[in-house]
Amino acid sequence: MGDYAILIVDDDDGDRKMITRLLSRTGLGLVIEEARSTEELSSIETEHLDAVFLDYLLPGASGLNVLSKVRSRWPQAAVFMITGQGDEDLAKSAIQLGAADYISKASINGAALERMLKTGVGAARMQWKLDEQRRDLATFSEVLVHDFKAPIRAVNYLVEQIAEDIEAGQMEDVQESLRLLQKSSRHMLETIKSLSDHIRFDREEVFTDIAGSDLIDQALNALSQDLAEAGAVIDLDQVDATSRIYCRAPQIAQVLQNLIANATKFSRDGPPEISLRLESGPNGHLFEVSDRGIGIAKDQTERIFEPFKRAPGTTGIAGTGLGLATCKKVVLRHGGRIWCRSEPGKGTQIAFELPYGPGCAAEDRSRVG
Repeated sequence: MGDYAILIVDDDDGDRKMITRLLSRTGLGLVIEEARSTEELSSIETEHLDAVFLDYLLPGASGLNVLSKVRSRWPQAAVFMITGQGDEDLAKSAIQLGAADYISKASINGAALERMLKTGVGAARMQWKLDEQRRDLATFSEVLVHDFKAPIRAVNYLVEQIAEDIEAGQMEDVQESLRLLQKSSRHMLETIKSLSDHIRFDREEVFTDIAGSDLIDQALNALSQDLAEAGAVIDLDQVDATSRIYCRAPQIAQVLQNLIANATKFSRDGPPEISLRLESGPNGHLFEVSDRGIGIAKDQTERIFEPFKRAPGTTGIAGTGLGLATCKKVVLRHGGRIWCRSEPGKGTQIAFELPYGPGCAAEDRSRVG
């Protein structure tokens, strides 16, 4: 995805237009949004930004204070502080607070902006990857400490119990202990797989143009045995078979697999009933997985996307709490967004939207106007 998603925050209309005009002349692929104040900044809905050009003096706010808010909301973005005054102390403060670069308005030209974008965005992306690797290492350690204590103790106990039962000739007890041993072993394997899925998305994969229905088929095929055992009923009537998605296909197929697996796992009494939807919206391709399961309380619909956060009422259901965190991680890396709507006892809908890409934009945008 070659486009740079850029936000310009400046209360001066002329300065915003100048920066926009100079950026458009760089020859880089750009998607530009603008804001004139901190109030307008709060209304920006874009989940992913590559760069922010931030004016130091905004109405009623200091650019350095706003810088911290911008860095918190868009941690992957390179933030460039701009001002009408060339102040080295200000530049130092901006860099210390996480700005990628600093430039006075008198020094702004097309070449400078292009250099800042290429260098700053590249450095910001590299820093984000390093930070994410550190977070994943912390996740790995936490899983090993937290999720492996109980099954390892269980395995040790069962091995000792089996040895005693064999010595005593109690083969029926041995069979039961073996069954429990296999259960503990499966739990550890599932934990390792979940952790591996969460971490392996650090590796870049090539973006390709693929039919959205093929992604859904891949997910359903991977889950075919689980769906058959659960007697799941899958409704595909709302899947637009003509949609083509520009994405890292294995990762999006894994997202769909995780969401369908959750819909199966958290069903209520009776076979799971799952509806899949794929359509082209004004901002991108919309995927939705809906079920009629146990549901989630409204105050939990955002927390479930955090690592190790599981909704109340799911105790006793297998899982590490990493599945939805991994889904969010993948969707955000595609420049998309993911959200949840749910009602306890009535079901859950988890949807995600992916932006249009080079292989599909013309065809799909013509259908959605």
